[in-house]
Amino acid sequence: MMRFQLVSAQGSKFDGDAYEVIIPTAGGDIAVFEDHMPLISSARGGVVSVRVHPGDSDDQMKHFAVNGGIMQVEGKTLRFLSDDVTASDEVNEKEAEAALARAEELVRGAGTQQEIAEAHRMLGRSRAHLQVAKIRRRHHS
Repeated sequence: MMRFQLVSAQGSKFDGDAYEVIIPTAGGDIAVFEDHMPLISSARGGVVSVRVHPGDSDDQMKHFAVNGGIMQVEGKTLRFLSDDVTASDEVNEKEAEAALARAEELVRGAGTQQEIAEAHRMLGRSRAHLQVAKIRRRHHS
């Protein structure tokens, strides 16, 4: 077991023992287990998944939408820092679908570089929220 700390600008979202944590990185998703080599890496927006116990099924994993961040593995501790972390039970699928549609519209209507960057940030956040909502529905239906 390792200690996993998932921290957002709003505070701690997860702080406890974990068997496996799956992190979305630019090079693809990576699974971190106890005694992973030391590592500092940026993460892309997506879903962080936590398997608390070795025997836990995929249905028992905890899922969090993140809008990118930084991960650090040191000893038996994995830290993930992100300005935006949302647990799957905090997301409503219909609201996430509506937010995604609004973000797609903003991307199409963006004119300046700043508007384009903000629209893409909102699009990534909306996609991650919808992904965790769908995971929750699939595993808890």
